Amino acid sequence: LYGESIMYKLKKYSNNYYNFVYEVKKEAYKKYVEENFGEWNEEVQKEYFDKFIDGVKENAYIIEYDNKDIGFYNGEILKNGDYEIGNICIIPEYQGIGIGTKILKDIIKQNIERNIRLQYFKQNPVGKLYKRLGFVLVNESKYHYQMEKQKIKIELKQLSTEMGKAEYEMLQGILDVENGFSNPAYN
Repeated sequence: LYGESIMYKLKKYSNNYYNFVYEVKKEAYKKYVEENFGEWNEEVQKEYFDKFIDGVKENAYIIEYDNKDIGFYNGEILKNGDYEIGNICIIPEYQGIGIGTKILKDIIKQNIERNIRLQYFKQNPVGKLYKRLGFVLVNESKYHYQMEKQKIKIELKQLSTEMGKAEYEMLQGILDVENGFSNPAYN
């Protein structure tokens, strides 16, 4: 299955990664920034980035794949209990092989009992992936779509004590499929 067997590591962000993260973010967003706001101004973008990284560094990670730093991710639990994905950015030569999808699916699994929010530039084709994984459009601005995936309200742990193993595994498989995951046992 696409991306399912991909093994990656998330390493905590440190200031040693400042330039790497800036370049990855620039690679990911420069064309959208230019389409929406005009020419890329390196000085202005560095100022924005300084504010950005200062605000997210406690919840930012370097994505490592095959012993190589290939991107970064940031996300956090909000005061209302929802989870917000800030960025999943991967360098171009590692895009399209399922790494970002695997990371997103793992985030969803880790936060299944929370609403998960994200936003992306309207021109970015990543919205198709988000829809496929159960995110729905909840708002939009001039430049961005905001999407949300509703939390699962069923307490599976509680149910598991009240049903047999086969019934529990079947229910888990159904929920996985509804949430964009594939379980080889049901393929």
